Amino acid sequence: MASLSNLSKYCGNYEQWKQTIRNHGLKWENTSGIEAFLSILNSNINEIEAWLYQVVKALPKDYATVLVFDALTGLRPSEACMSCRLISEVSDKNMLEQYFDRELMMLQHFKFPNLFLRNSKNAYISFISPKLLEVVQQIKPKIMYGALDTRIGRLGFKVQTKQLRKLHGTILRNRGIPQELIDLTHGRISQNVFTRFYYKPFLQHVRDITLKALEPLQQQLLTMFS
Repeated sequence: MASLSNLSKYCGNYEQWKQTIRNHGLKWENTSGIEAFLSILNSNINEIEAWLYQVVKALPKDYATVLVFDALTGLRPSEACMSCRLISEVSDKNMLEQYFDRELMMLQHFKFPNLFLRNSKNAYISFISPKLLEVVQQIKPKIMYGALDTRIGRLGFKVQTKQLRKLHGTILRNRGIPQELIDLTHGRISQNVFTRFYYKPFLQHVRDITLKALEPLQQQLLTMFS
């Protein structure tokens, strides 16, 4: 299923593939415990971070911006592409406040359910720094996920975009951030639970500890754009 989905994106037939899934009642299999364990065992976070720096240097700025944005938000690669595109579009229309809560420094993905709320794969919020937001607004990347992976592969790099979510989560966990808060930023809660916890003092705390934990990585990445 994953391979066919990626192939359909590459060939430009993703909407037709989604319709085929609906027509035939196809379903994704849940990851087993042993598969999750092996995924953790086979992931080297230091190697992923080194890979990220190398690829960011080699990519054109619009592609590199999406990759940096992905690493610093913990979104899935497809979500990161959509989010960068959406920031660019609403900024051009002077309507950024419809997506971005400036007080909380928070992207409100939940306000665009057709893009970010998809059954078990959801994205509710992401905290970003003013520096990262400024980079996205200046460069205005409008890259499709399939094109990002294709460009990375053509440069001779192994495609590891999906590993950036693990890098993000590992950095937060190593900085002592509770798993429940990491799950919040990774969209692993129900919509009802998120609504119940959409409480500003709580979110301000999550914002502060999240951005502080990611600051060293952000500083390294954003210096590449100067």
